[in-house]
Amino acid sequence: MLQLLLTNGIQGTSLPVPEDPSPCPVRAPCSCNFNKVFCNNLTQTEIPTFTKVNATWKCWELNMNYNYNIKTIPSGAFDNIPFCSLQIGHNGFETIKDGALAGSEPYLDSVFMQYNNFKDLPNEIARMPNITMLSIHDNPINSLPQTMAFASTLEFLDIGSSAMTTWPNSIGTLKSVSSLTIYKLTMSDLPVNAFEGLEDSIQLLWFTATKFKGIPKALRRLRKVTDLAFEDNVELTSEGITDDAFIGMDSLRDIDIKNSSLSRVPNLSKIPAISSLSLTNSPIASWDSNTLPEQPIIQSVSLTNTDLDHIPAVVRRIRSIFQLTLQNTKVSHIGPGDLAGLQKLQYLSLSQTPLVSISMDAFNDTSSLQGLYLDNTKLSGFPRAIERLPALRFVSLQNVTIECSCAELGWMKTWIGIKQFLGGDGQCHNIRMEFIEYVHNEVPKCP
Repeated sequence: MLQLLLTNGIQGTSLPVPEDPSPCPVRAPCSCNFNKVFCNNLTQTEIPTFTKVNATWKCWELNMNYNYNIKTIPSGAFDNIPFCSLQIGHNGFETIKDGALAGSEPYLDSVFMQYNNFKDLPNEIARMPNITMLSIHDNPINSLPQTMAFASTLEFLDIGSSAMTTWPNSIGTLKSVSSLTIYKLTMSDLPVNAFEGLEDSIQLLWFTATKFKGIPKALRRLRKVTDLAFEDNVELTSEGITDDAFIGMDSLRDIDIKNSSLSRVPNLSKIPAISSLSLTNSPIASWDSNTLPEQPIIQSVSLTNTDLDHIPAVVRRIRSIFQLTLQNTKVSHIGPGDLAGLQKLQYLSLSQTPLVSISMDAFNDTSSLQGLYLDNTKLSGFPRAIERLPALRFVSLQNVTIECSCAELGWMKTWIGIKQFLGGDGQCHNIRMEFIEYVHNEVPKCP
């Protein structure tokens, strides 16, 4: 066979060159997996050499992260290798030269270049016409170009750093942005017209680690925003959130405020569509009864890691509530009327609280409750009050002292909910057995 191949070659017959099943446009220490190129944690000071190769896919995804010694991506760096996605965060990059991405224009869809040293959005990125996702936060960028080729296609934008001391007004030209996350602004407020031109596009808005002391009035024009979040805005106070802070945000459904200085639940009466409220890791100690919409339709409430020492009475007005989470609060009792009228409540968590007692009548109105989480509480045993819960499927009592005996748990033999009670977490303290195993295997034997 070898002689035949050599003869054919001598006679001028060309043989097809087999395609490389695992093409890669760059050598080690970089590597490839199908169309993904990995060049992470390099110690060199220059971009590795890329060479065009034959591949069955039209474009590549570049993962080049944690390369702190490389400062510049030079012109022609990728030698007409088309990229669909650039994931080039956490580097020492300062410059992307013009022409570095030649050939990627029709394909480049997403660019993640956060945590670098860019002082401006590189022209080479700004001229790409089809970008839908752009992450440039934690770069010392203070403004955006007046013209960006992707202005009509960009949908997701993450921007901001402590260097952004003035608002980039050209953000208003990005009229297709539906998700906007803003990081580490040092300004205490936003210009009133900050979102001019974006009134009907922004739907998800996140602020992370800013110096805001209240809810900027600029948000009032965002009539289409559905999700609003503030995370690690530690200077955000209840005094800074006025009663009309959310007016105009008629589509707002989800509020998530985490790690703030709020001492009470804000006024929600101007948000008729709100369905989810999460106020966590904040010193909230009260919730006034006059702060709800006239006909609340809230389904989920989380007040985890707050200073509440009781289940707020206002909760009883939220007849639509499906899930209530009060983990790591100061709640010590569930009284007979604390959950009155909550017929749609299906999940309740008071784990990591000093809970010592649950009234036998606490669950009289919560016949739909399916999941109950009471881990790491001060309860002295399995709560007998659950016999009022015909739909209960799961109860978690980790690190709670449970005596597994007919004297303590024998009542469950005739409990109306025993047939659909599927499981739970927790250990019998008097025998080596999980309590759910005792319930299923030993309780039926009780007299």
